[in-house]
Amino acid sequence: MSNGRVSIVFSTYNSSEYIERCLESCLNQDYGDLFIIIADDGSTDDTIKKIEEKCGTCDNFRLIPLPHGERGIARSTAIAEAKKLKSDYIYIIDSDMVLKDNLISECIDFLGENKTVGALVIPEIAFSDYNNFYSKVKVFERNVINDAGEDIGSNSVEAARFWKMEAYDASGGINVHQISFEETQPTIRYIENGGIIKRAIFTGVYHDEKEVTLKNIVKKKRYYFSVMNTTIETEQGGAKKAFSRWFFFRPVLYRKENLKKYVKHPVLTLGMIYMYLVLTLVGIEEILKAKIRGKK
Repeated sequence: MSNGRVSIVFSTYNSSEYIERCLESCLNQDYGDLFIIIADDGSTDDTIKKIEEKCGTCDNFRLIPLPHGERGIARSTAIAEAKKLKSDYIYIIDSDMVLKDNLISECIDFLGENKTVGALVIPEIAFSDYNNFYSKVKVFERNVINDAGEDIGSNSVEAARFWKMEAYDASGGINVHQISFEETQPTIRYIENGGIIKRAIFTGVYHDEKEVTLKNIVKKKRYYFSVMNTTIETEQGGAKKAFSRWFFFRPVLYRKENLKKYVKHPVLTLGMIYMYLVLTLVGIEEILKAKIRGKK
């Protein structure tokens, strides 16, 4: 049974370690009119082989091989394919996510009962198979961020991922020229223009944070911060929006439920605060460097 076509869209890049779990959870969804669309961003491992072994003979599957570029380009390519397939809904995921059972049908039911809602933020349940300190801190931090109730505030840092197609189009979609934080911009624009987005507290998606060290998270964020000016400059009021969503200004961090978590897990809380302080310094440094480069 279905109430419109849904396409699960995502990009892959050297995702061999976890792609099978992701695909299995997509294939196990109890929903009739469902497509799975993957844009592979030039993987050099056996990601494509594993995808084809799992889904190669499926009628509802599309694989689009691309040269290695940026994630936004791959995602936009997959979304364009969903439009060609006349999808009524898209669900944008990452290749290291594992969907809860019946997620698709439950989201469709909710949107059917709540006609004014254009998109849903799907709560992420962070986990890691690693037990080092910053893997634990990252899982703790992501689960804090995602414990925020049904309503989406204007300063939310979460991206809506389950969209009615007409709502996604109204948001302006992903700007492929934005490399950092591009996934949150459609959500921000849609809300600013009067659209309604809710958090789907009735379901969730497991997100594998993998092995996290302070060194590798700084390296990853340093790159995103170094190209952040492009996102800021291509969004109306981009600087103000970015500042209002900066680490310590996120209202979700100060919810009563999360304050209780800090008391219960003081060591992880201190680790999260230190991580935010380090990333703040790295962010300021890289944004200033980008501005200086832009003036030359």
